[in-house]
Amino acid sequence: MAVKIRTRFAPSPTGRMHVGNLRTALYAWLIARHEGGDFILRIEDTDQERKMEGAVELIYRSLQAAGLTWDEGPDSGGDCGPYVQSERVEQGLYMEYAKQLIDKGEAYYCFCTRERLDSLKTTVDEEGKEVRVYDKHCLSLSKEEVQEKLDSGIPYVIRQNNPREGTTTFDDEIYGEISVENEELDDMILIKSDGYPTYNFANVVDDHLMGITHVVRGNEYLSSSPRYNRLYNAFGWEIPKYVHCPLITDEEHHKLSKRSGHSSFEDLTDQGFLPETIVNFVALLGWSPDAEREIYSLEELAEIFDYHRITKSPAVFDYTKLRWMNGEYLKAMDPEEFYKKAEPILKDTLGDGFDLKRIAGMVQTRIEVFPDIPEMVSFFKTLPEYGTELFFNKKMKTDAEKALPVLKDMLTMLTDAADFSSDALFELIKAYSEKKGFKTGYVIWPLRIAVSGKAVTPAGATDIMEIIGKEESLSRISAGIHKCGG
Repeated sequence: MAVKIRTRFAPSPTGRMHVGNLRTALYAWLIARHEGGDFILRIEDTDQERKMEGAVELIYRSLQAAGLTWDEGPDSGGDCGPYVQSERVEQGLYMEYAKQLIDKGEAYYCFCTRERLDSLKTTVDEEGKEVRVYDKHCLSLSKEEVQEKLDSGIPYVIRQNNPREGTTTFDDEIYGEISVENEELDDMILIKSDGYPTYNFANVVDDHLMGITHVVRGNEYLSSSPRYNRLYNAFGWEIPKYVHCPLITDEEHHKLSKRSGHSSFEDLTDQGFLPETIVNFVALLGWSPDAEREIYSLEELAEIFDYHRITKSPAVFDYTKLRWMNGEYLKAMDPEEFYKKAEPILKDTLGDGFDLKRIAGMVQTRIEVFPDIPEMVSFFKTLPEYGTELFFNKKMKTDAEKALPVLKDMLTMLTDAADFSSDALFELIKAYSEKKGFKTGYVIWPLRIAVSGKAVTPAGATDIMEIIGKEESLSRISAGIHKCGG
């Protein structure tokens, strides 16, 4: 009988959700949904010093906004609870398993002081950080010496007892078989001096007890996997399948950091990106479907996701591509939904007296994120300062000098126009152009510049004039004539 797939996302409540963490959650969710399995949310709050107020609720909101629903978790229950590690600490769970390892000779009490630890030699870890290498000093303590120190209340930690000779080999679903020299495996701490488990120990125990079949995480944990496997083997537990994901870098190929300004899910939503765009974009950071297209709904991703197609190479966070993708989502959005989201921005930018729904329709296919709206539409309310170079158009063979007589003629004709609707205005311009032997664009170009003061607008000259009204249109055309020397 096939084992039911169970994956988990186990974030620490230390702040906003990094894009890398979101990708981990997404891939774990997609594996579970693709296989008809379970997706579990577990809060790993063993690092009490870094825990931030409100961070757990932020995790809930971020996952919900991304559409990543969970089958078991702190707020939804399940057969493997509690799903918050600090609550599991209160049950004495991790200490119980740590003592089992001590009895097996796979772990030991360490009473070394900070001064002694600081005197040990250092090495550089996989992230380039300097770390101390423990010398197994306390492993030589007799049972009597250990008990005496425990009875005396001397502070201690519990360390994993790793061999110093030979190699440890493990399999990763993406990177294949990897062997590590055991001399590189430090005796990592399993239980800290405050009684809390370390991340490394707690997630092994919890993953086993929660029946996790596939562990998805960043490839920075590759070097720690041998230590995890030694724990699984020491307990006699089945090792889950590891799916290590590639590093995410910025455009300069540096690790994506907070300094980039778009390293978290919340950073991106604050900048106006749609949650569904972010999820689609993040899915493609290190994974590619067996198809040419790039736009997928979450349901479509779940249907086609094959984690074996995850790459080993670092994935580049292309901000320009993200903006493009968001623009595609906005174009496809229901107009009523788009207007509902755009209305507050339009109202704040333009105030009352404008057909905001019509303006929303004009910008929907032209913006990439909602914060683009103010700059694009502010000219409706106030004519910006502009130079006469905008009247130049190579294709239309016009410039400020040639625009002047056109604007003068149009000012006279528009002053007498009774119907100021866009259609009526276009017919008026068309008739004038035919009479003068001009192409329609030759007349519309300087008109649009005069009434908008911008080279690029979300609407044509006649639509703009209808929206701002006859009086304002005439005033702006007069100003354009003055700029051109009239």
